[in-house]
Amino acid sequence: MLKYNQDFLKCYLKWGWLAFISITVIFAGITGYLAHVYPTAIHNMIKLLRAILPTSGNNTQMFWGILLNNEKATLIILLLALIPIPGFYWLTFIMTSLSVGFVLGVRGAQSGWLLAVKAFVLGILPHGIFEMSALLLVVALAAQLNRGWRNFLFSRQLQQPISVKALLLQYLLIVVPLIALAALIEGFITPILLQWA
Repeated sequence: MLKYNQDFLKCYLKWGWLAFISITVIFAGITGYLAHVYPTAIHNMIKLLRAILPTSGNNTQMFWGILLNNEKATLIILLLALIPIPGFYWLTFIMTSLSVGFVLGVRGAQSGWLLAVKAFVLGILPHGIFEMSALLLVVALAAQLNRGWRNFLFSRQLQQPISVKALLLQYLLIVVPLIALAALIEGFITPILLQWA
C-alpha cells in the first residue's frame, strides 16, 4: 500500500506540474493578448483583485497571511473531495494556475515578456516550487479520498480500503511543512528577490 501511495503521489506531482506549466503559459498568453485588446477590462480586474487581496505591513504579517491562505486552499481541496464528483477537487489548483498566468500575462503586456519571465523566476518560482507541490500532493490525497468516498456511497463497499488516518498523517507530515516553507520564502525572501525584477 505504501509503495502504491508513493507512486500515486509521484504521478500526480509529475502530471500536475505539467498541467501547471501548460495552464500558466496558455493563460499568460491569453491575458497578454487581452491586455492589448481590452486594456480597460484588464485594468479593472487588477483593481478588483487588489481590493480583494489582503495587504500586510511587514514580512511577518505577510508570512502568516500567506500561510493561512494556503492552508485554507489545501483544506478546500480536501473538502471538495467529499463531493462525489471525480476531479472536482482540482478546482483550487486550476484557479491558482490561472491566477499565476494572469499575473504573468499582465506583467508581460505592461513591461515586456522578458521582465515577466524574470518576475516569474524570481518572484513566483522560489516559493512556488513548494507551494504548488503541496497543492498537487493535496490533490493526490483528495483523489484517493474522493474515490474511497464514491465507492462507499455508490457501492456500499470499499474496493480499495482508504485510510483517512494515513491521508491525514501524510497531510500533516508532508503538505503542512511544504506550505510553511513556501510561506516563509514568499514572506521573507521573495520581496528581496523582486527588487531585482
